[in-house]
Amino acid sequence: MTETGRDAIFISHANPEDNAFTVWLGARLTAAGYQVWADILRLRGGQDWQRRLEGCLRNKAFKVLLVGTEEGVKKQGVRNEVQIAHSVGQRIGDPDFVIPLRLTDFDAPFLIAHAQYIDFKRSWADGLAELLETLEQSHGVPRRRDRSGEVVDSWKQIHMRHGQSLRAKSESLVSNWLRIEELPEAVSLYDFRGPVSLEDAGRKKTSATWPVVPFRRGFLAFCPPRDLQDHFGPSLPLKIVGEIGTVEFLDDGWPDQDIEKWDAHNLFGSLVRQALESTLRAKLLSSHELANNQLAWWGNVRDVPSGQIGFSWRGGLRGRRQIVGYSAKRHLHWHYGVTPKPRVYPFPHVRFVGRVVFTEDGVTPIGNAKRMHRLRRSFAKSWRNAKWRDMLLAFLHWLSDGDGSLALPIGANGAVTLGLPPVVFTAPMSVALSNDAEEESDTEDELATGDDDLLDMWEQDEEEEQPETIDFDNHRDGHDTGGSDDER
Repeated sequence: MTETGRDAIFISHANPEDNAFTVWLGARLTAAGYQVWADILRLRGGQDWQRRLEGCLRNKAFKVLLVGTEEGVKKQGVRNEVQIAHSVGQRIGDPDFVIPLRLTDFDAPFLIAHAQYIDFKRSWADGLAELLETLEQSHGVPRRRDRSGEVVDSWKQIHMRHGQSLRAKSESLVSNWLRIEELPEAVSLYDFRGPVSLEDAGRKKTSATWPVVPFRRGFLAFCPPRDLQDHFGPSLPLKIVGEIGTVEFLDDGWPDQDIEKWDAHNLFGSLVRQALESTLRAKLLSSHELANNQLAWWGNVRDVPSGQIGFSWRGGLRGRRQIVGYSAKRHLHWHYGVTPKPRVYPFPHVRFVGRVVFTEDGVTPIGNAKRMHRLRRSFAKSWRNAKWRDMLLAFLHWLSDGDGSLALPIGANGAVTLGLPPVVFTAPMSVALSNDAEEESDTEDELATGDDDLLDMWEQDEEEEQPETIDFDNHRDGHDTGGSDDER
C-alpha cells in the first residue's frame, strides 16, 4: 500500500538526450494537475538540488516514470534511479511503482523487466492519453487542486528556457476530437440458438450489415435482432443472452460476462469504428493500409471536389481548403485522408488523424510502399498546424454536408452521433512568436500548380500524426529542443 504523503510523479530520464520529451511530458502532466519532478527542473547546479531530487524519489514519489530509450537506460544516472525506485517499490509494497515509457525499443533494466510499458514510440499523443488514463484510473495518483507553487513555477521557467516565451493572452485550440454526443442506449450480447456451423457464423459476422464485434461464440452489437436476423439467415437463429446500458458498460465493464473495463472500451471502439467506416464507405471513400497497419480513408478525384471546399461553423471557424490536389512538378495527385480512432477517455470521442495518400492517376494509390513513404516525408514537410486544421475542417464539412453533427448508423433506427465542429479548447496562455516564425502562406494555387519548394521545412514520418491539438490562431508549434550542458 502506498505511504501517506506520496503525491508526486518522478520522471527518470537521460540528460540531455531525453530532455525535449521530458519537458513536453512534464508540462502536460503538470497542466493535468499532477506534481511532477525531474532532473531537468534543476535550474542551478549544486548538490542541494540533487539531494532534493533523491529525497523526492525516496519519500514523495507516488509513481516513477522511466523514459525508455536504447541509450538512455544505459546511463548510470538513470540506472541509479531505477535501483532506488525498485527498493522504494519493495518497501511500500507497490510492484508497479515504476512505469516504463517506450520512446524507442530498449532493453529494460533487470529490476523492472517485468513492468508493462506504455507505448510512446508510435505516437506521443496516444501514449499520453494512455498514461493519463493509467495514472488516474488504474493507480489513483493524486492531483493537486492548487496548481501554484515552486514546482509549477519551475516548469514554467523550463519552458521559457527551452521553448518560446509565453504571453498572458488566451488562445483557442482546435483539436481533431469529435465528441460522441449521442450514445446507443444499450449493448446486446448475442448467441445462436442450438448447434450451428462456426465457420458460417464467422463469415456472417465479418460481413454483417450493422456493426458487430465477435465475442465467444456470438457477438456484441447495438441493434435489435430484427436488424440482424435476415443477414444471418434461418440456419443461424439469433438470441439475446444479455443486455447492459452503454454508459454502465463503459464505466464498469460487464462483470456478469467477464468483460473488464479496458476490454469494454476496446469492444465499444470497434463497434463505433465499424459504424464510422461504413459511413465513410457510403461517401465513396476508399481505405489504404499504411505501413503501421492502420487504414487511411481518402477520396479519389472522381468523387471528391477538386477545388477549395468552404467551411463555416459556430465559433468563427470559417475558411476554404483543398483536400485533393495535383503536383505538376512531381506529376502526382495528393489526397487528404483520415484514420479514425474511437476513444473513451476523458470522454467518448473519435479522433481524426490526418494522412496523405498519393496517386498517379487520381484513383489508384501508388503501389510502392517505400516510394509512398518517401513522398509523405518530403511533400508534407511544411504543412503546419493551420493547414492540417483547415484540411480536417474542410473534409468534415464535405463529409457531413455542412451539418452540425455526423450520424453513424448502428442499426435500422439507431445511430452514434458525432458533434461538429471538432472540440475547441481554450488555453489561458499563448506562445509569442517572432515574425520570422509565423505561418508562411502556402496557397492552394501554389500547391495545385506544383510549387513544392514550399514543402521543404518540416518532416513528417509515416508513423507520425498531425498534432492532437491544432493551433486555431495560426501559430505553429515550435520549441528549442536543446538540453542542459549537464550530462548524467
